[in-house]
Amino acid sequence: MMGTAPARAIATLRRFAHERTDAEWCDVCTAPLTSVHGHLLETATRTLRCACPACAGLLADTPGARWRRVSHRVTKLVGVRLTDEDWAAVGAPVDLAFFVQVGASHRVVMRYPSPGGPVEAMVEPAAWGTVVAANPALSDLRADVEALLVNRTATRREYYVVSIDECYRLVGLLRRHWRGFSGGPEVQERIAEFFASLDDVGGAP
Repeated sequence: MMGTAPARAIATLRRFAHERTDAEWCDVCTAPLTSVHGHLLETATRTLRCACPACAGLLADTPGARWRRVSHRVTKLVGVRLTDEDWAAVGAPVDLAFFVQVGASHRVVMRYPSPGGPVEAMVEPAAWGTVVAANPALSDLRADVEALLVNRTATRREYYVVSIDECYRLVGLLRRHWRGFSGGPEVQERIAEFFASLDDVGGAP
């Protein structure tokens, strides 16, 4: 049976995956937000909240804070060493997934988008340790708010360190545009556009 914390994390992903057509508001003070805005992570539940600049700046990352600020980040990694055997060892059943450290536990979860919503699974510590040993930059991921995002679809081998809100954006794109059994051409185009946008921010090799 799925534990409470993973269930909450998946509920958060599902909430952010739905397309929003109404005006958005700060989840802390209810101030109106622009379409591009910041996010806070509630530490107790690992729930992501929309935040205005004032709340994001005042409430986050102080000792004992209820909130952690999600600082936007997109970094494309080059020279990543991740073999097909490594990929199988972390338990990924698909070629598009992201990996997040849970709190201070050093446990890592894998999440991947699907037409029915995000799917979550724990990663064996030994398997993740092998990946980090070959790619030391991954040891600096900020728990809960940053992820390793992997795109191995078709012949691609693309790896990014991104803030967790970018992962939620990808989940939302897939849920909104998936059609039929295989997803259809539109969802593939949207995924390609998503990764092109990351390259524009994070720099293509």
